[in-house]
Amino acid sequence: MTNLPYRRTVQFSAAFAAWMLGVASLYAAPPTGDDSPTSQQVRTSNRPVSPDLSALDADHPLLPVITYARKEQEYLRRTVRDFTCRLVKRERINGILQDHQYIDMWVREASHAAQPAGIPFSIYMRFLAPRKVAGRRVLYVDSRNNGRMLVRNGGKHFDYVVVDLDPYGETAMDESLVPVTQCGFNQILAQMIAVLERHAAADAPGGNTRVEQITGAKLNSRPCHVIRITHADNAPGLEFHQANVFVDDELHIPVRVDYSSWPRHSDSSPPLIAEYTYTNLRINLGLVDSHFSPGLVRGRATQ
Repeated sequence: MTNLPYRRTVQFSAAFAAWMLGVASLYAAPPTGDDSPTSQQVRTSNRPVSPDLSALDADHPLLPVITYARKEQEYLRRTVRDFTCRLVKRERINGILQDHQYIDMWVREASHAAQPAGIPFSIYMRFLAPRKVAGRRVLYVDSRNNGRMLVRNGGKHFDYVVVDLDPYGETAMDESLVPVTQCGFNQILAQMIAVLERHAAADAPGGNTRVEQITGAKLNSRPCHVIRITHADNAPGLEFHQANVFVDDELHIPVRVDYSSWPRHSDSSPPLIAEYTYTNLRINLGLVDSHFSPGLVRGRATQ
């Protein structure tokens, strides 16, 4: 079996993670102080309709997903200004499956229909665990700091060291599959669409692509249904074997995505490439420049 091109397949993982957040944001209203289910719903009359997974036989299985993703991207451009969440992720980097990481994130989208003009894409990340990265802080603001991110090392040794790093450089990419610059809804949804279009082209007849909706699953003891995309055979142009998106049945919020490579042997499990679980997602909080201050990394400010 040929080795999976990890740097290219990360585009799918990041894209599906963002799509997961994007769909969740459509159900989450800005905080009002009322945590009742009704207060967390937003008007959905203009919301894109999810693909009908029961009517895929007559066409390529990925086309309804691609169509929905395009509508989702346009909707999010109009409606989402910023979001915060806690990300639990695990990635296989250079063939080695890393420990789970726990990260609090603040993200502000770049200027578009939902934003005043002149606002740059901005992201601040605070690492909570494991111990070797606990206390790490990462800040990136587009067109600031010469396009470099500001990083406080954290961890057990030299935790106070602060450096400027190229977000696409070897040092940064040795630590994470997904560049920090690609964590906004707009960028990653565009990548997701491109990946799915490549997969549809690589399997033009659709015989090596299966899209399923699975009911009765559970995540953290909560009932979920799962949207699963599977390519049984490792063919040229395909970048993953299987991807799963878990959607909470009660909250109607996608809460997890994982994806894997092809098993090396017929009796072995597909090796995990990455998994991302999102919790505490909140949108349109009115994040401002002070939420993305260099002082947050250098230790002169907190949030």
